Amino acid sequence: MMQNNEAFSVTALNKYIKLMFDNNFSLRNLTVKGEISNLKKYPSGHVYFSLKDEESVIKAVMFYDYAKHLNQNIKDGDEVLVTGNVSVYPSRGEYQIYAVAMELNGAGAQLLELELLKKKLAAEGLFDISRKRKINIFPKSVGVICAPNSAAMADIVTNLLRRFPLVEVKKFPSLVQGSEAVKSLLNALNEAKNSNLDTLIIGRGGGASEDLSAFNDETLVRKLANFPVPTISAVGHEIDFTLIDYVADARASTPTGAAELATVDKREIFQKLDHADSSLTKLIEDKNERYRSKLESISKRPFFINPKTMYIDKLKDLKIISDKLNLVVKHLIDEKINYINSQSKHLHALSPNGVLKRGYSILQNENGAVINSTSMIKLDSTVKTVLADGIITSKVIKKESKNG
Repeated sequence: MMQNNEAFSVTALNKYIKLMFDNNFSLRNLTVKGEISNLKKYPSGHVYFSLKDEESVIKAVMFYDYAKHLNQNIKDGDEVLVTGNVSVYPSRGEYQIYAVAMELNGAGAQLLELELLKKKLAAEGLFDISRKRKINIFPKSVGVICAPNSAAMADIVTNLLRRFPLVEVKKFPSLVQGSEAVKSLLNALNEAKNSNLDTLIIGRGGGASEDLSAFNDETLVRKLANFPVPTISAVGHEIDFTLIDYVADARASTPTGAAELATVDKREIFQKLDHADSSLTKLIEDKNERYRSKLESISKRPFFINPKTMYIDKLKDLKIISDKLNLVVKHLIDEKINYINSQSKHLHALSPNGVLKRGYSILQNENGAVINSTSMIKLDSTVKTVLADGIITSKVIKKESKNG
């Protein structure tokens, strides 16, 4: 039987086992793949969690010096790759991974990268609603980037022509998945850019997220953001979202939906034309009825019953005005005649003949010039005295001045 002095203490045993772990280089700087569970971040900055797979679980810790570099988006359920050392925590006799690095694995890493790109592009304003342009639903030409001979291409083209037969559909076939898809899509986009379009539809049918990855390419998204005409994204199904869905001017959940966004339905046009025709007909009928009623009302007026009534009263008024005017004119004429007669008598009294008749005479020299001063007469000269009823010719034998 083992003596007490030969037995290990628990502490000694755990320290011994820890020493064995620490000296095993296979357990140092190794990488373990697993799913995170029970992730806890403490105020100290240390992070504690577990890694598990289908059958086993191992505890892990990442101290502050390493955890401060940890991606903050890592959460429970993520598949990760953890690099660190496997050792024993002596106080509890538990072994665990002391992690120095951790990163998302596989699809998780891709999703994180996609989310970071999405945030980056959103911060630049590429997804802003204010950038969205209105789709011209009466286009002359619509371009379609899609897989050649695909159901999606056929659905888009068929529905475009069914809804709006006047539209010209230009196809730009492209790969939509695989390693060459991005390059092919960019080539199709460049070709479409120089094709005088009114609208561009870019899309494909549904698929797994990895099948849609080409539509998350940063270069493709930026090219589509700067496309010269409005764009419609029709990638995948309603639950599938890619970055071009955010940057396009409109998004459709199906290829048929894309055609519906891109054009007006001819049936809607016919319905609106029928409605306009009915409205116009009713408007014309209403106007005709109003004018008919108005014409009927006018035709019942006295003038149209007896047209003379329109001017008989006016003729009476005109006769009264004419008579008044004649009286006024006659009165004015009489006044003027009386005034003229009065002035004529006055003028006649002041005329030379009137003066002569009152006993005055006019003395003239031989030449007929009026003599009004003795200085104008010479002795023995002949002078004429003009009277009212004749002329006397005499000789000057004497002249006297009033001044002596």
